[in-house]
Amino acid sequence: MPPSGSPVKEAIIDNLQTTLEAILGGAAYYTTVALVSRINTVPIEVKDYPAIIITPLGTDYDQPGDATTLALHGSFKARLTLIVRTRDNASEALENFIRDVHKAILVDITRGGIAINSRMLSDEVYYPTQIEEPVAVADCVVLVSYRTLRTDLNQAT
Repeated sequence: MPPSGSPVKEAIIDNLQTTLEAILGGAAYYTTVALVSRINTVPIEVKDYPAIIITPLGTDYDQPGDATTLALHGSFKARLTLIVRTRDNASEALENFIRDVHKAILVDITRGGIAINSRMLSDEVYYPTQIEEPVAVADCVVLVSYRTLRTDLNQAT
């Protein structure tokens, strides 16, 4: 019988996906997101734009000398690949999209109470090089700090 519940890192990804799916252009955001997906297979086929692909990158854990006796601290990184399709305003569309994602992440830095903090670490942009394929991309790295019980990685503390 498998363990009950889900790992905290899985819950963090779920929350990130739900948060990003809620980006809707209007008074608070420039962009309306058409697709948010987790990386499953490579290459990824994207048909709806703007899109966000979530890719877990890895986790740094507390050092043994810094550790508390009952808790484990993790710093979990995820890449958010933002994709826009435009022929005439790639820079503006991409910068507005990055801003919207950044704002959405900051709305609840605790990811629904399961994290200590969430923040954008970096963004790197890539513009179209061919007129035939007007797709611009930004890779954003998000860091989510969290704690679990040392005896239960499915329980946030």
